Amino acid sequence: MKKKWLKEALFAGMTANAFKLGTVLTLGWFWQRVNGCCILYRGESIEEINFDEILSVAELLANQISPPGYIEHQNNSTNYYLVRKANGCGQLEQTLYCAAKIEMDASGDLAKPKPNDIFKIKAEQRNSSTVKLTWFYNPIQQQSPPACFNIYCDNGCGQIDYENPIAVINYAGRKFYSYQTQSLLDGAYLFAIRTQNLDGVENQAFGKVKIQINSSEPDSIDILNAEAV
Repeated sequence: MKKKWLKEALFAGMTANAFKLGTVLTLGWFWQRVNGCCILYRGESIEEINFDEILSVAELLANQISPPGYIEHQNNSTNYYLVRKANGCGQLEQTLYCAAKIEMDASGDLAKPKPNDIFKIKAEQRNSSTVKLTWFYNPIQQQSPPACFNIYCDNGCGQIDYENPIAVINYAGRKFYSYQTQSLLDGAYLFAIRTQNLDGVENQAFGKVKIQINSSEPDSIDILNAEAV
């Protein structure tokens, strides 16, 4: 009987027996679309896309695809949707090119477009008691261009004051930025840098850095003895 199904699948095309054979042998992954298809996946990050769960399938040349109605989006949540194409044999492409980031705000609505995160943030002590902050901004694939960078500090208390920035640096393109603080007392300090667009929408990603200020100088070295060698 198995040989009959194989022969029918190979020479008779999409028949009931051929469908049964493909479904059984592939545990349900039989591709009914002989020309291929588009497949929708989801995950909480690009690295956590769940390729074991197909959310939806569309025709290969479709210009849109929608998740099923039972899919929920929690308030203040972020999900990544990814579309991949498969050919008629079920071979799946491995690209991450067709990915979309969906963010929900506290009200359960789509979050407003905002600039990208900053990265490569660095803090270093300068001139005994000041701190120089350095960071990089890359505008590639940004939802909204930034207007400025808001710099916040905890003033040594452990809780960053996000209501009152200590400095605002205007955006000037794809490059490294820096800011140097005024003199600070010894202790641990937290700094945060957030991008903000022209509409006042901030990217509230965790652009934080911590530094310990120590203005004391090392002890001097006593030369106990010197001799010619």
